[in-house]
Amino acid sequence: MEKDIKNWQNLWKEEKSTPLDLRKLITHLNKIEKKGKLERIILLVAVPITIIVLATLLPVLSNIYYSISIILISFAMMMILIQSYRSKYSLISNGAELNNNKYIKYLIHKLKQRMLTTSRYMWLYTFLLVLGINVGYIDILQKFNISIIVRIIIHLIFTVLMICAMYYSIEKRKKENNNGILPLIDFLENLN
Repeated sequence: MEKDIKNWQNLWKEEKSTPLDLRKLITHLNKIEKKGKLERIILLVAVPITIIVLATLLPVLSNIYYSISIILISFAMMMILIQSYRSKYSLISNGAELNNNKYIKYLIHKLKQRMLTTSRYMWLYTFLLVLGINVGYIDILQKFNISIIVRIIIHLIFTVLMICAMYYSIEKRKKENNNGILPLIDFLENLN
C-alpha cells in the first residue's frame, strides 16, 4: 500500500499519472468509506437495541443508578455514532472529482476526522461505558450482600478488563489507520 502511494506521488509530480493509478486511489478511498458505512449501519442497529435491552432489563424508574447507567451508556454510543457520521463522505465515481482542490481538502478533513474518532473519541467512549456499567453494578452488587471491599474489587477487575480490551481494540484500529488512512492523507495533501 505504501509503495503504491509513493508511486502515485512520483507519477503525479511528473504529471504522468495513468488512469489505473487513479483507479487504485479511488478504489482505496471507496473501500474506506464502505467500511465506514458498514460501521454506521451496525451502530444504527446496536444503539437502539442496547438502549431497549438495558431499559427492559433494568428497572430504570425504580433506581437512580440504573437511570444514570443507561444515560451514560446511551450518550457514549450516540457520541460514537455522531462521530462516525462526521467522517462520512460520498463514494468517488470518477477521477474528475480528485481534480477539484476543494474536494481534496474535504476528503482530507473527513479522513482526519475518521482517525480522530479512533484516537480521541474511542477513549471517551471507553470512559463513559465503563463508568455507566460500574454505576449500574452498584445496586446489583448491593443486593448480593457482599462486603464493600469485595464490591470494590469486582468494580476494579471489571474496569481493568474493559480498559485492557478497549486499549487492544483502539491500538489495533490506530495501526490500521496508520497503515491505510495516514498514507492516503499524506498523498492527498501532496496533491493539494
